[in-house]
Amino acid sequence: MSEQANTTPEFGSQPEDLVSFSEAINAIRTHNDQFSMGKLMVNALVEHLDEAQRAQELVDAGVPQEEAEATVTWVGADKVPLSEEEQMARSVVGVTNAPVLESVGLTLSPLRKTSTMFGPKGEQSVGVVRLQVTDGGKFSSFLLATKPEDVNDDFRKDSASVVSSLVQETSDAIASNEDAQTALETLAYGKGILAGLEHIGLGEASIAQKLGALSEHAQQGDVKEYVLADRVGLLQEAGEQGFGPSQWQKDATAKFLTGRWTDVVNVLKAAKANPKATELFNGLLKSAQASLDYAKADWSKIKAEGYGGGSGYGSGFEDVFQTVGLELSMLASPDEEAK
Repeated sequence: MSEQANTTPEFGSQPEDLVSFSEAINAIRTHNDQFSMGKLMVNALVEHLDEAQRAQELVDAGVPQEEAEATVTWVGADKVPLSEEEQMARSVVGVTNAPVLESVGLTLSPLRKTSTMFGPKGEQSVGVVRLQVTDGGKFSSFLLATKPEDVNDDFRKDSASVVSSLVQETSDAIASNEDAQTALETLAYGKGILAGLEHIGLGEASIAQKLGALSEHAQQGDVKEYVLADRVGLLQEAGEQGFGPSQWQKDATAKFLTGRWTDVVNVLKAAKANPKATELFNGLLKSAQASLDYAKADWSKIKAEGYGGGSGYGSGFEDVFQTVGLELSMLASPDEEAK
């Protein structure tokens, strides 16, 4: 190794390194915000109002209404489609910040389509880019190389944002059975990244806990069951799940309720079938039963209050709950082979 290589400061040890890192993360955040659903709805509304105004000006000048509207639509038809515009912006973000991202072992993910908007311009897909780990050692070393006097709240916020992106990308890969190298890097270097987060004052942050749980379950061999359980709401307490198993009946049909509870039962079956997930399965089964009990009690209260009376709302709910209860009882029983 050359003398020059020995004296080259580790990336992250200089104040300007942290500034470059934050600038890159902010560029990605700005890109994603530009194509958020809210921003696109506002833009679509403004475009629609502008077109209506231009069409009215033509009508005022004596052009028939239908012809005026067609003319305005035709003139604006050469706008770059959203998907192309978004990909172009993503490329600019990636190319501009590639050296910094490479220095910390990160790269941009492919475009992740998150939702679809229907408006005056037709159907438009909305998506974001996330960060992935290409070298977990580089990223953890970057965090550990920072000096306490250089770390501020903005840098912590940006670092937490990156780890949140890594956790989401890894969870998506696990849930969809993708053998993604970037996900494997995140899990393999999970402890190192956690040490880096602790070094910059984020050891107790919720995102650090999420990464720690992923790493722990990966080592135990039940990380897929853990991720799927999280996605159906079984890792939260009944009544505190947002729109989860204990609250689905508040705004649902029997068909919807059946489908969602089927997902829950399938997660439990997968956990029970994995010898390395015994402890996880036992906890998930208790969570599912608590959610079912909560949902049944909540549904009884809703009925007593007469909510949705005469609309057909709630038809078949009791049958769904009864079926789920039987399935949970069967899952709680020892397998026939074990008797």
